[in-house]
Amino acid sequence: MFSLDKTICSNYLSAMTEKNDPVQDFIEMMGLRFQDQQMPRIAGRLFGLLLLEGGPFSFGELADRLQVSRGSISSNARLLDDIGLIERVAKPGDRQDYYRIVPDGFVSLFRKQLAKLRWSDEYYRDMAERLPAHMGEAKRRLIATATYARKAADGLESGLAEADALLGKQEIA
Repeated sequence: MFSLDKTICSNYLSAMTEKNDPVQDFIEMMGLRFQDQQMPRIAGRLFGLLLLEGGPFSFGELADRLQVSRGSISSNARLLDDIGLIERVAKPGDRQDYYRIVPDGFVSLFRKQLAKLRWSDEYYRDMAERLPAHMGEAKRRLIATATYARKAADGLESGLAEADALLGKQEIA
């Protein structure tokens, strides 16, 4: 069973429902997790619902389930669509927009992050080489930052490869 460190995660624990409904607890937890990452709480709740139930759901269905306005669903669904975690779909003969979870959406997000980390590593190293010799401390800081970016990228790349192997997936180039 999953447990949380109560001193670190007290705000998460307080979000759990009194009825101990695991679905609602998860949805609320995702809202708090997104909020901790400087993203809208409703975006996290929306993602949590779609991660559990898949979709597709209309704006109205999502607004009812999450007890928020359709406008809030619209803006947060666009945000999640833009970052590739959910997608807008159509149903034949229906003019409404529907949203569903993107299979492997996090994988795409992690691969984008990996590319950003690799770029950062190269950029900071290049800048350190280009700085004049008298800026030794600045060079040291840039190299340190590049090293952290490289190691984070290495770990992420290794983790993605291990997850792909565990899940029986092959990377599509």
